[in-house]
Amino acid sequence: MKYTSEKEAVIVTITAIPGTFDELTAVIQKMMPETRDYSGCIEAHLLLSPERHEMVIFQIWESSEAQNAYLTWRAERGDFERCSEYIEEEQIFRTYSLG
Repeated sequence: MKYTSEKEAVIVTITAIPGTFDELTAVIQKMMPETRDYSGCIEAHLLLSPERHEMVIFQIWESSEAQNAYLTWRAERGDFERCSEYIEEEQIFRTYSLG
């Protein structure tokens, strides 16, 4: 079966530094409306697990190019740097092509 879809799913797992989960959640929740409104974003969700100090960002993009443009925009604004002060370990960032 030949794959034809260009849509990209993104799953980012983030572990907050103990005691900073609420602050990190607030920062990321504030970013979500902009993510959803960004050109090429089909879906964006924030999943929370306070007991594990963990959150998952799940996004679907029209293409990997749209998702890359979004990441560049966020980096240029300093949004990732602002979040990094609350993140305990390197986030796990995975992308998948939607079939």
